[in-house]
Amino acid sequence: MRLYLVRHAAVVVRPAQPSAQWHLSPEGRAAADALADAPFWPSVSGIYASTEPKATGTAQRIAARHGLPLRIEPDLREVERPWMDGDYAAIARRYLAGDAIDGWEPRAEALARVRGCIERIVTRHAGLDIGIASHGLALTLYVSDLLGLDGEASGRLWSSIAFPDLALVDPEARRMERSFGQA
Repeated sequence: MRLYLVRHAAVVVRPAQPSAQWHLSPEGRAAADALADAPFWPSVSGIYASTEPKATGTAQRIAARHGLPLRIEPDLREVERPWMDGDYAAIARRYLAGDAIDGWEPRAEALARVRGCIERIVTRHAGLDIGIASHGLALTLYVSDLLGLDGEASGRLWSSIAFPDLALVDPEARRMERSFGQA
């Protein structure tokens, strides 16, 4: 079994609106279409996505291109946090390293939510390749836990993820076959 972990494509940022409601930008839709053209999708049995429009929109473009069933999983949503001005990347790296950040979903709770959801998907589809469209922090938490990465390595992994991006993991062997950031 392999998991195709997809970080959603680029969005139209609307600071007055919660990020969980943001939709793909025109460039994001084009990039999701390009990702849907990748040669490996025919081996995938289905795709799961978070409830957020940016992840669902990315997954829909892949699923439609290949006739894949698309299922929505609320627990694949991004780490819950408020809109932030300032150095978001530095705060995100602190969060991934284990620091408690005011207003952010506790790291252990977010990891338990995402890991539990993905483990249920793996159990449900034993032996089949599955796509999972989610978010940068959520996927970083999962992959970091799977591979036993420390906080610094988790921050580097998160910083390497593009919009959209894909990593390929074998959850049973706890191995990454293709990392994010490999165009």
